Amino acid sequence: MPPHSACSRRAAGAAPLADPLITRTVRVRDGMPGVTDGPFLDSKEHLAGYFVIDCESLERATEIAARFPDARYSAVEVRPIMDPSGFEM
Repeated sequence: MPPHSACSRRAAGAAPLADPLITRTVRVRDGMPGVTDGPFLDSKEHLAGYFVIDCESLERATEIAARFPDARYSAVEVRPIMDPSGFEM
């Protein structure tokens, strides 16, 4: 029995994240979205939750992230997930 099978009935989904070098961080300040390359998280931050957005490109995902309220008060990290074959989506 694989070690993770005990919780597999409770898991709603999982996927590995793509390389952090592909990550974008979106912040909206004074109504204007600002995008920086690289992850938002550092040692004192934590992941509060996530959404999986199915869209055609990283650019489109970045546009959608700029609409989230958290982008106005903190930041939204946009990172591709990897499909089962290991390719970044």
